[in-house]
Amino acid sequence: MTTEVLDSNGRIPPDQQETHFGHPKGLFFLFFTEMWERFSYYGMRALLVLYMTSYLIKDPAKAASVFGFNQLRHLLEIGFGPLETQPLASQIYGLYTAFVYLSPFFGGIIADRVWGQRKTVYWGAILMSIGHFMMASERLFLPALLFLILGNGAFKPNVSTQVGNLYKQGDPRRDGAFTIFYMGINLGAMFSPFVCGTLGQDPRFGWDWGFGAAGVGMLAGLLIYHMGRKYLPMDEREEAQLKGNKEGSEGLGFLAKVVGAFFAVGIGFFLILMLPGYLKALIAIAVAVGVTFVVKKLNADERNRVSALIFLCLGTIAFWTIYEQQGNTLQLWADDKTDWTFFGHKLYSTWYQFFNPAMIFMFAPLLDMFWNKQAKKGKKSTSVRKMGIGCILCGLAFIIMIIAAKVVGSGAEKGSLLWLIFTTWMFTMGELYLSPIGLSLVTKVSPARIVSMMMGMWFLSSFFGNYMSGYVGSFYDRMPKDMFFLLLCVIGVITGFFFFLAEGKMKKMIGDI
Repeated sequence: MTTEVLDSNGRIPPDQQETHFGHPKGLFFLFFTEMWERFSYYGMRALLVLYMTSYLIKDPAKAASVFGFNQLRHLLEIGFGPLETQPLASQIYGLYTAFVYLSPFFGGIIADRVWGQRKTVYWGAILMSIGHFMMASERLFLPALLFLILGNGAFKPNVSTQVGNLYKQGDPRRDGAFTIFYMGINLGAMFSPFVCGTLGQDPRFGWDWGFGAAGVGMLAGLLIYHMGRKYLPMDEREEAQLKGNKEGSEGLGFLAKVVGAFFAVGIGFFLILMLPGYLKALIAIAVAVGVTFVVKKLNADERNRVSALIFLCLGTIAFWTIYEQQGNTLQLWADDKTDWTFFGHKLYSTWYQFFNPAMIFMFAPLLDMFWNKQAKKGKKSTSVRKMGIGCILCGLAFIIMIIAAKVVGSGAEKGSLLWLIFTTWMFTMGELYLSPIGLSLVTKVSPARIVSMMMGMWFLSSFFGNYMSGYVGSFYDRMPKDMFFLLLCVIGVITGFFFFLAEGKMKKMIGDI
């Protein structure tokens, strides 16, 4: 048994920590920290669209009392015309989830240049806890979302980075550590609807209880992180500060610039949304021309690699557009058009959010075994083909919902939960084919000198994809349900076929990866 001894900085180095399943104790403190943070995020997300459509925005008096709501609605209606309850809720959902993916870029800069990873994680957890508890107040709904976005930006990139810091370069346990860590993500997402969703939808409690439970979960994650602080190694910024080396270290002025830059990007994005459609198209063309000009300055090998990754990122925008309907329009279907009565007991529609993380637990190991078996037979698929399969699976999932829309009808009838279960199973398989494969491909293909920039571009595609999920979702109440699901099906299938058509060209550009 390893003897744990504190070093001069009050830490226990990873190689002197007790191990569990072959990994240092610090990994498991990070595992449970992330689990509770994901519990809070997905618990709140399960309620978000329902809260807006059936309570907050549905009542004009309540909506008008929300700080900043009338101004936000006015800005969105400049660009998109009058927005009724569901389209407006979908737009807000898309904006929230989009900026959740954008903010970690700025949080990483703050950790690297100002506070270090640990202090930044503390601030992120505190901001998110405040945001969740603010959700209990109707008036503070939009400021609460802002606190959650800022907190996520500080927390998310720096917890993940600390997992890697527990291991030396080349340590074979590193990949296994991230596998364990990401199990915590799905574990937190899996049981959060049973707590937050139940409290939020149970008339004996209410929305504020559901959001408050998410806040309690975030506080639990913060407490666990604090309890395990001695098991987490220092990052380069902390080591430099202890040695009195301030080179590359910035103060509060730089922090204010980073936060200001985030708000400037947000304001710029809103200004673009307010423009007429033809001006948005011109801006998109100008950006494409600018990117082409920059790419042409790279050498031939880098140009091929970057061009391939740009194409793949554009494809993932379409994927996230339809995949993220799980928390948006499909949650509305689960609430409005699904019969949740089993053996005489009525269950809660937010429990629908349980199925995706549960299926990831079940099918991720089986799919990995299948891929390994295919590779041994010499039938290994390229990453590009796998991503194409993922898009097509996600698109074809909506065929089930098209049938469901025709069977259930547009009246007050409710259909079987099996429609959603089979749809979510196909979603999950599509996600497993695309999300981890794409992330791995970025790290393999990116030119070494700009790998961080390429990773940023990958997450930027998630930003645009999540916003587009809100924009496309705004047509849910404007179109017949079968035609809406057909639209999503077409987006996924066409994107998948583009991946297939590009596979040969991609092999020439980046190799048979």
